[in-house]
Formats: sequence, structure tokens, C-alpha cells
Amino acid sequence: MLKMVGRIVERWKFVLVVALCFAVFGVIIAFSTVKEYTAEVVVAPEASGSSLASSGLGSLASMVGMDLGTTTGSDAIYPMLYPDIVNSLPFLTSLFDVRVEDMDGTCDTTYYAYIRHYRPRTWLDNAKSLPGKAKNWVVGLFSSSPMVPLAPDFDPYNLSKQQMRLVKKLNSAINIFVDKKTDVITLSFTEKDPRVAAAMADTIMNRLQQEVTQYRIKKAMDDCRYIEKMYLESKDSLDASQQRYADFVSSNRNVVNEYVIIEKEKLETDKELKTALHTQWAQQLMLAKAKVQEKTPVFVTLKPATIPAEPSSMGRMVKTVLFAFLGAVFAILYILTKDSAMSAWRKIRRKSE
Repeated sequence: MLKMVGRIVERWKFVLVVALCFAVFGVIIAFSTVKEYTAEVVVAPEASGSSLASSGLGSLASMVGMDLGTTTGSDAIYPMLYPDIVNSLPFLTSLFDVRVEDMDGTCDTTYYAYIRHYRPRTWLDNAKSLPGKAKNWVVGLFSSSPMVPLAPDFDPYNLSKQQMRLVKKLNSAINIFVDKKTDVITLSFTEKDPRVAAAMADTIMNRLQQEVTQYRIKKAMDDCRYIEKMYLESKDSLDASQQRYADFVSSNRNVVNEYVIIEKEKLETDKELKTALHTQWAQQLMLAKAKVQEKTPVFVTLKPATIPAEPSSMGRMVKTVLFAFLGAVFAILYILTKDSAMSAWRKIRRKSE
């Protein structure tokens, strides 16, 4: 051990030079990147698995002779699948039309236009984009239409290579985690502008809630619309039956014969049947509306999306020190393994000769 330490001390100048070279490389890397900010929003969804049969809605349904069944485990979309929804192509491509505003207030546009025109760039980013800018400039000489629209149409089933790259970058900026025990959803978005990061995180969570809500209430809404249609038809039928009964009674008020009595009873029976049918559809419509409310999920925001004050990316000084440390470690490993590696290489060469 002391021998190894002595070898390192003897070549301390070599270790220092390598560490300084790595530190310079770290400075170049540090100034080739832009600070990134991460906005986070935490939401707790409504606990699933409650039974309608044991709820107040189930009791109300049993009073009118209806069985709504139970919802235990009936949802195909549960919190653990929320990340799959967010990472799906249709969901991601719908985010490029989100309106965002940067911290300085210099731009108020779509997220697509922001990442194409207004996102902060380093000299390295600008160097990489020079060929594309030159191509766009040449094409622009022969075209009066703008090169980049504010929010182009993204067909998730037919994306170009450029669009796919943008979607992958957007996907890498989103991080969503669902706690298996509590179902609490933590969603974060990383961007180079703190206000844009907060706006995107809030919008993504809101759209996720809308997607889940639309799925949860779709069947109940379809049933409610059908029942409402039948309710209105039964109401029209009842009004017509009541009108026929009233007209017949008025026109035969002083007439007494067997035909009038039979016809009056027939119209009265028809009116009573349609009254009962209309009453039943009214009860079912009330229950259907209550079921829509019951199916609508509730999301409690535990932590709203706020503009981050501190960057989430590694600072330039930290990067420089880290590269210097890695350089020193590399130099020490080189000193300690050089002789043994060279000896092993000489043995291999002798055997091959």
C-alpha cells in the first residue's frame, strides 16, 4: 500500500496536469450547455374500487327496481397505466399546440414554435443548426410561405423523421411516477425556461385528467344520452295520448252509448300506460345522471405546478470539479496499472513470437 502511495506522490505533476486538462474539458462542456429547470405537480386521484350497490346511488336504484351492479375492479384504466397514456404518441403529439410564455415575456407562442425558435441555445447548438438554417434560407428565397408554422399537424400514425425526433425529445422531458401504495401521481417537466416548464407540467396533468375522465364517464354518458332520448320520446307520446283523451271526452261530454264508453276506457288505459312508462324513463334518467356524477373521477392537487426558482441541472462549477476529479482518478489508475499492463503485453508478444 505504501509503495502504491509512493508511486502516486512521485508522479504528482502528471496527476495534476491530467486533472487540469480534464478540468478545461469540463469548462468547455459546462459552457456548451444551458441550465435546465424542472417543474413538478403532485396529484392524488379518487380511490377506486367502491361499490355502487352499497352506495347511496345503489340504494336509490333498488327503490325503483334497478340493479346498477358494482364497479369493483371494472376500470381498464387505473393509475399505474397513466404513464403509458402520457407516453403514447397521440398524447405527446397533442402537446405541441400548448401556448407557452417564456420568463422574460418576449414570446407568447406554441410549444412547437418555442422549441424551434425561442429556446435558449449554446454556441454548440447554433453550430449544429447551421446546415439546417442555410437550407431553410435557400428554400425561403424561392417560397413566400413561412418555413415553420406555429403548430403543424402531427399525425401520430405518420410522423416524419424530424417530427419523431421532436416527439422523443418531448418524451424525455416528461417524467411521471405513480406510487403503487397510495396511487399519488408525480409529474415533472424539464425545460430550459422555468415558466415554460411550469406551464407544460400543469397542462400535461390537466390533459391527463381529461383523458381519464372521458374514459371513465364514456359508457355512463352514452347510457344517459340514450335514456334521455327515450324520456323525451315517452314525453311526446304521453302528451299526444293526453291530448287525444281530452279531445274525445270534450267532444262526447253528453253522449252516452256503449261505443263512447269503450273508446273512453281505451284512451284512458293508453294514457295511464304511457304515464307509467314516462315515469319509469324519468326515474332512469335521474339515476343515469347520478351515475355520470358517480363515475366522474376526482383529482386532488397536492402540489400545484410552480415556476422553479433554482435550476435542476448540474452547475458549471460542479461540472468542472467533477471532470477534474475524474481526470485525477484516471491518472492515478494509469500510474498504478501501467507497469503491470506493459509486463503482461510483453509476455503475450513473447509467446506469439
